[in-house]
Amino acid sequence: MRTTKTAQVLPLRSGKKYGPDHHIWDNNGTWWAHFSITRQRGPSKRVRVSLHTSNRKEAQERRDQLMKTAPDKIADLTARWQKLRKG
Repeated sequence: MRTTKTAQVLPLRSGKKYGPDHHIWDNNGTWWAHFSITRQRGPSKRVRVSLHTSNRKEAQERRDQLMKTAPDKIADLTARWQKLRKG
């Protein structure tokens, strides 16, 4: 029987004590997020993703979206944000 590999996005650290900007940082006017993707087998993978915004509140909302997104859909989500930014 063949098993499918599943993965999930896990924040590097979680908990209320870290504040609203945890997992995001401003790099020369563009907000970025970082987190880990864990797999059932093999090592976890650290990911850094541009949030394609200069607005802190929007960056926090996009980070929250990323944390709820399946790992194989992250590229699609960030591509959509990039198109919005170019407008």
